[in-house]
Amino acid sequence: MKIKVLSTREIQIMNILWSSDKPLSANQIAEVCDDMSVFSVQQVLQRLLKNEIIKVAEIGYSNTVLTRFYVSVLTQAEYVQFLLGDSNLNLYKITSFFIENNTDKNTLQDLKKQIVERQKKLGE
Repeated sequence: MKIKVLSTREIQIMNILWSSDKPLSANQIAEVCDDMSVFSVQQVLQRLLKNEIIKVAEIGYSNTVLTRFYVSVLTQAEYVQFLLGDSNLNLYKITSFFIENNTDKNTLQDLKKQIVERQKKLGE
């Protein structure tokens, strides 16, 4: 998979797929996209499939019609990292900003745990 900068419509559909915990059909995506017809959604899905950004997770029935259900191959975090480039400085700044502005103690505790685990792996 070669990651490229996604169009506005591609991002719109990817955001829907990223926020879903299950595979979605073109009809389900179109229901969420008020400004896109099912035909437009299908065209964008075909481009995303061609670029291997998404895949067909399953083929099942939607009412009485056989339907493809799609999932993302590319995670949102991977896409953001691609946009930022390989610079660790950019990642550091974003991470620092996130930590500084986060008010959820559980999230911060989880991050702390992940950092400690990562440090142990690097120390071995």
